Amino acid sequence: MNSANMYKNPDFWIFGPFFFIYFFIMAIYFPFFPIWLSDVIGLSKTETGIVFSCISLFGICFQPLFGYISDRLGLKKNLILSISLLLLFFAPFFLYVFEPLLSFNIWIGALTGGVFVGFVFSAGAGTVEAYIERVSRSSGFEYGKVRMFGCVGWGISASMTGILFSIDPSLVFWIGSGLGALLLFLLYLASRTSQTAMVINAQSTNSSPISARMVFSLFRMRRMWMFILYVIGVACVYEVFDQQFATFFRSFFDNPQAGTRAFGFVTTAGEFCNAIVMFFVPWIINRIGAKNALLIAGAIMTIRITGSAFATTVTEVVILKMLHCLEVPFLLIGVFKYITTIFNTRLSATVYLVGFNLSKLLAAIPLSTLAGYLYDRMGFQNTYLVLGMITLIVTAISAFTLSTLRKD
Repeated sequence: MNSANMYKNPDFWIFGPFFFIYFFIMAIYFPFFPIWLSDVIGLSKTETGIVFSCISLFGICFQPLFGYISDRLGLKKNLILSISLLLLFFAPFFLYVFEPLLSFNIWIGALTGGVFVGFVFSAGAGTVEAYIERVSRSSGFEYGKVRMFGCVGWGISASMTGILFSIDPSLVFWIGSGLGALLLFLLYLASRTSQTAMVINAQSTNSSPISARMVFSLFRMRRMWMFILYVIGVACVYEVFDQQFATFFRSFFDNPQAGTRAFGFVTTAGEFCNAIVMFFVPWIINRIGAKNALLIAGAIMTIRITGSAFATTVTEVVILKMLHCLEVPFLLIGVFKYITTIFNTRLSATVYLVGFNLSKLLAAIPLSTLAGYLYDRMGFQNTYLVLGMITLIVTAISAFTLSTLRKD
């Protein structure tokens, strides 16, 4: 791959900013969502776990469908266009629909929020990533390098959100809605510059259409189930750990507002480091292999979770938070490299959305609720020790069960 040609590729400069904006909006939601639920809405940790479980539930409803449709559509933009349109209503939904319903009834609010968040983020993020990864292969640029735009967007957003959230939480939601319009504009530009890639995609599509039988054949493969084992036992457990980490982080500060601002700045620093690592990780993974990349990610996640169980100072918890910048590139790029190495690349969206995202969401339904219960009963640090032992064991097992080469 020629780097000079990659940087001259218009798709690189369209989908890089698309990643930036999409993850900017997502960072408004994800890191501070548990704080919004507890401080603004007044939910308990158990009720917060219910909300996350409902989001996971509706994400499950969309993941298989999005995966199959994405592989059928190829480079057509129907799904990411729908996601972008819904993000125009980011603020109206959270402020005028979601918040009142949560105050009225936890289950009605959680189920309603699950539909929206499940579509635009839980299933939407994987759809966006799988689509742009497909574009990168068709247009000839490295996915990891365009994905780093998302890390920068997430980091800047987290910093701004930490400041604005402590002033007026509603401001950040309106920023998200405004940025939704920019996503639509970028998709308009992409439709005018991607003709070559569309020709390549049409030739691939004409060879033989993706069928439901092809999709179901994935689940007769041992390597698919071993991949899912890794995803559930390592990636999902880590994600559940990270859901309420912001609340744990703030417990080290006497002033909750100061903790929120500090969390935003640390997240920003971590995401910029994440972007730097993301730039070099494709080169590293191409040399060590996708399987080893996933094992490295598992080791880093285990260290962060178990380390948090023993953290006693702000400095320690900040260092542990910064490990996120090493784990994310190895996991995200490693997963796509693993999928395109081990599985049929024409089914890459299905494997990613179902094998990676859907399996995480399925496991997150009981795990999020269980973790919320354990937080209330045992405290954060004892729960983190349990979660850390799970990721350690599954990472060790995966060293023997993940595949190295495709076996057709």
